[in-house]
Amino acid sequence: MANPTACSFADSARVEQLDSHVYKATLNDGFCIGAVPNGGYASSCMLGAAGRHLTDRQQTDTLTAHFEFVNRVAPGAAIVIVEDVKLGRNVSTLHLTLWQGDGLLSQRPWVTPGLSRRMILAYTTRINLRTFTGISLSSGWEPMARKLSLPVPDLDRLLQDGSWEGWEEARVPRSWTKLLASLGRWRFFLPRRGSGIPGMLNMWVCFSNGEPITQATLPYLADSFPADMHLSLIDPASDYPQGLWLPTVVLDLEYKMALPEQGVRWLNTRCLSKQIKNGRFDLDVEIRDRDGRLIALGHHVSMIMEMWRNTGKSSL
Repeated sequence: MANPTACSFADSARVEQLDSHVYKATLNDGFCIGAVPNGGYASSCMLGAAGRHLTDRQQTDTLTAHFEFVNRVAPGAAIVIVEDVKLGRNVSTLHLTLWQGDGLLSQRPWVTPGLSRRMILAYTTRINLRTFTGISLSSGWEPMARKLSLPVPDLDRLLQDGSWEGWEEARVPRSWTKLLASLGRWRFFLPRRGSGIPGMLNMWVCFSNGEPITQATLPYLADSFPADMHLSLIDPASDYPQGLWLPTVVLDLEYKMALPEQGVRWLNTRCLSKQIKNGRFDLDVEIRDRDGRLIALGHHVSMIMEMWRNTGKSSL
């Protein structure tokens, strides 16, 4: 497995501007699940291009993002092309396309039709989360969400010892560490007896190399889970196969508030699936900070299949 401290997320998600609407990313193989870079990591690179694109308008924050993973990405060079759908004073909308494959060019038109492939398509709505204001009302869901929350564990003890009272670290099986390189970037801590809510995964997450979780990290965090995460989602009486791959087909994100500029060490992720059937499943994601404040919401439409499909020729 790639050394998680060898190259930080911040370095690996950095994009280079090639033209007014064209950016280059280099997808790092240390963020792969099998042969495929994590979809949330690739999405973070795309939103990095969107933020760079609207720096002059001070709309560097994501309000919403919608990603369609139409082909499997691969480690290496990628071109992100930005289309201005609507540029507004406070809110703007962009369309993004991530290209890979043969025929990427170092000058216009940057890609070669028939050789280069569209890998990820996205729409994103951009604002400035730190200056955007308006009416606020208390949601009826928030009191219920607080009742469903587990007490915050001693996060310093978890970091030091790997466990604390009813919490323990979810570790990647040794035989899978190279295959699941992306998971080595994180430390996941789960309640030993479950979340108390059937079908819900509740975990505290931090980077394994100690770097902060920033706004730019949120797509990657929203798409990162322990190797056996499906065990927290299924009926305990269910039979299940070993060695599963859970590729995302569609990912939707909504950012609720901005993290501090310097980032945070920890965030809490809660995930709930309503149905896993015929090789497909849904996943709702809630991301909160140590104070229980809602940072972001996510929704996945994903496949569930044997891991060998990850390294074979794409047939989706």
